[in-house]
Amino acid sequence: MSDTFIPFKNTPANSTEQMAREFKFVIDLMPQMVWATQPDGYHDFYNQRWYDFTGLNYEETKNKGWSLVLHPDDYERSWKVWKHSLDTGDPYEIEYRMRRFDGKYKWFLARAQPLRDEKEIIVKWFGTCTDIQEQREVLAELEAVKQNLCLSNQDLKKSNNELNRINQELDNFVYSASHDLKAPLNNIEGLIGLLEPSEEGESDQARILNLIDDSVKRFKEVVDDMALIVHTAKNKDEVIHVDFPVLLGEISSDLRHLISSTNTAMTLDLDIKTFEYPKKEIRSILFNLISNGIKYNNPNRTPVITVRTKYASGGILLEVEDNGRGIDPEYIHELFNKYFRISSDVEGSGLGLFIVKKMVENRGGKIAVESEAGTGSRFSVFLKTMNEV
Repeated sequence: MSDTFIPFKNTPANSTEQMAREFKFVIDLMPQMVWATQPDGYHDFYNQRWYDFTGLNYEETKNKGWSLVLHPDDYERSWKVWKHSLDTGDPYEIEYRMRRFDGKYKWFLARAQPLRDEKEIIVKWFGTCTDIQEQREVLAELEAVKQNLCLSNQDLKKSNNELNRINQELDNFVYSASHDLKAPLNNIEGLIGLLEPSEEGESDQARILNLIDDSVKRFKEVVDDMALIVHTAKNKDEVIHVDFPVLLGEISSDLRHLISSTNTAMTLDLDIKTFEYPKKEIRSILFNLISNGIKYNNPNRTPVITVRTKYASGGILLEVEDNGRGIDPEYIHELFNKYFRISSDVEGSGLGLFIVKKMVENRGGKIAVESEAGTGSRFSVFLKTMNEV
């Protein structure tokens, strides 16, 4: 068997080869290792991420070749869980270590689900391996800190509060991973099944491949959002000098296409132009609030985004105001919840405002919103800063 997996049946050879090339191209773009097996567990497909990581070829890793790179201490446990899934059809999920081509082991979260036919018989298993090495290292650092802390009561209380904060953010990450990473994978698996022609004729290959591409983009978007959650949890003191007009210019440049396509007007009212704050975080806060103001525009008028900075006791007040759709009062209390989205016709993961709130509150700040449906919204962010300029 070659290292090209062809999941199509009863189609002309040229068409089948083309679909296989397109399918492999899309799967190779994914940030995870993707694999597939026969109903009995015989591995017959890996995407390029697998070969890049392991340094092995298809002949070396087909069937049970994955065991060649599995950490010896994880083999028995992993095989037991995998055998249970093969015997019962239950979804597969486990964490284990795999050896990279240079001999270094890294932790991965492995998941797989069965694809069944119309008689509910399993015809294929599709799985992924997601790199969780960084999260494992964070947890190990936390454990080391807990075991070696020798501080005064006051310092100990402060450290415990910080550990609780980081643990909560890591819990958020795990929840996000299990929720958001599973949905795109399920979408891709379902779309792969649709690529097989039905009795009525050929499947709409172009449309389905576009849907697969959308799922991959959604997957990457979720991964980026969750990486930002981890960054927010781990970093606390990266405070630098920020030039507000320059930062807004960078954000406007990044949003150039969105601003141009909607004819958005940007107005600035800056009492404070420079201050001390982590640039990555203030950039993410502004980027989310400004882009949301443009995306949720009122179709009956040209979008206008106003950004203000004012002096406040102990910090600054940042305001981002728009003249968009506004928000119904019944939804205001849900606005900063994880996965909440005002409207399904606007792309996004539902994590943006949740992350913004966490960033602001983790540094002692606050965020609030005033909005009127049909008129617009104003987000007010109190930023607790040092050495205001």
